[in-house]
Amino acid sequence: MSRPCVQCRYRKVRCDRRHDVCGNCDRLQFDCSFRASTQRTPSSTSTSSMSTSTGTGTGTNTRDTPVSNTPSFPPERRRGSRACLACRRSKARCSGELPACRTCHQRQRECHYPAAEASSSLLPIRHEELTATLDRFFCYLYPMPPFAFLHEPSIRQQCRDGKLELPLALSIAAVANSFLDSDLRLLQESKSWILTAETFLWEHIHEPSLSRVQALILVVHHHIHTGGFSRAYMLAGLAARAAIALRLNYERPELSFVAQETRRRVLWALTMLDGHFSVGLPEYETVPYAIVYQRFPSLELDYSGDESGGSRQPNLLAAILQLSKVQRDVMRLTRQLAISDKPPAELPGLVQEIQSDLWRIHSDLELNFDYSISSTVQALDMKESRWFPRYLLASLSWHQVHCDLYRIFLPGYAEAVPESIMSATDAAFREHAIKMCATHVQQIFKILQGVLDNVDLPLLPFYVAVTAYQAARLGLFLGSFPGAGAHMVESSAVAGANTAFSLLLHFFSSLPCAQDMIPDLQQLMGGDCSDDAHRHGRLAVHSLIRQANFVDAGYDS
Repeated sequence: MSRPCVQCRYRKVRCDRRHDVCGNCDRLQFDCSFRASTQRTPSSTSTSSMSTSTGTGTGTNTRDTPVSNTPSFPPERRRGSRACLACRRSKARCSGELPACRTCHQRQRECHYPAAEASSSLLPIRHEELTATLDRFFCYLYPMPPFAFLHEPSIRQQCRDGKLELPLALSIAAVANSFLDSDLRLLQESKSWILTAETFLWEHIHEPSLSRVQALILVVHHHIHTGGFSRAYMLAGLAARAAIALRLNYERPELSFVAQETRRRVLWALTMLDGHFSVGLPEYETVPYAIVYQRFPSLELDYSGDESGGSRQPNLLAAILQLSKVQRDVMRLTRQLAISDKPPAELPGLVQEIQSDLWRIHSDLELNFDYSISSTVQALDMKESRWFPRYLLASLSWHQVHCDLYRIFLPGYAEAVPESIMSATDAAFREHAIKMCATHVQQIFKILQGVLDNVDLPLLPFYVAVTAYQAARLGLFLGSFPGAGAHMVESSAVAGANTAFSLLLHFFSSLPCAQDMIPDLQQLMGGDCSDDAHRHGRLAVHSLIRQANFVDAGYDS
């Protein structure tokens, strides 16, 4: 009888010695040594025999013994380490296929693999496809601030060396496909990759690392983009917990610049996730600013080496994060005033302090980089730049925070302060608030119209949708508000609202996160502008917590 193949011999399992490839190797997709033996020609066998004789001191070569081309590494133990979780629980034979094994496919159940699949050789995506996916991710997604926490040179080097950790590789590929592709087969495959990455992360929940926090943030963004808001919120809390465990909220000056900057950007990316959920409510925050001791991100040129913007490229990522922090303060002030009975004595000073912060951010960009954040022209001039999303967000944010700050002094507006505070506010200041809202909302409309004129953009950050929605609401109110006509006529307000609505339809109509804003704005444009005053705990229409629709089922005895 012939001897078993090399793989079965090494694994100490019964070999059926089937011609060309044994049953075990065929099932587990190993490179069977029988196949190597039968593929050799007589001349090559003779040569191999001579080489063996020279190298080992024996020239023996029997017909029944396969050529012993034992690999330098042992064959993979696929039943033990690659069997899916369902097959392992039921002690069934698993084919080990990705994204789903044959058994799970036949039984129509979800297939998940254990953490032992971290080997890059088992990635369910070819190296060439992963490289192409990285190109798309860093071209279109990385310029958007929520995704600016991956160091491109390091990620690409790890990909070339086959050292990119499984969950990070899969989450990058899945997010790139879900944001940039519409092929249903590819989107379904990406969903499977996210589940595989998520399974790995859950199994290593007690072993956080920077790479795994990065992967988890990407998983959260995938769930937000595909409508899994409740899952996204719970996983965002897990990512924040892991980040705090790694003390990413503290500076580490002893580390290299890239390592420190990456930690810094991961932490700030988590604060941006908070902005999606909390909308000014501290109870929904996972990384409150009070525990952040990190500096704002450094220049992109210093971090990624990108020179497309030249040496004078403004630090827009830092500016956007500073504006986000100011906006969070404004939202918190708005909610605190909503439940106040009398105006705080320091209210005028608080408003002036926030206004000073906005002008300081403006001055930093203008003095250091010759960039005016208030200019609609400069932002729109950068449409051909890779960093256009950052130019766009910086300008929109600066104008939007002004609107958020002064709209609370518009009598009758949904977010306005209570009547007791409004009546105690100086009339001249209320007139100033109307003027400021009208000025900045019209600047927002100009920017949005400029974006619409360039419909070839592949995607826009979600914050653009939020700004468009809020600007349309405010503009429609100002257009019909008595006494505001001197600053904004109704026709201009309606035109601006139509611009905002068109932008929402063009760029966000298919996204679950925008599904509440579009019909709400359509209703407002139809003339129904009534809205109950927001109380302290009421969630905005664009809050993902609201769309997650968490339900307290009560106590079941």
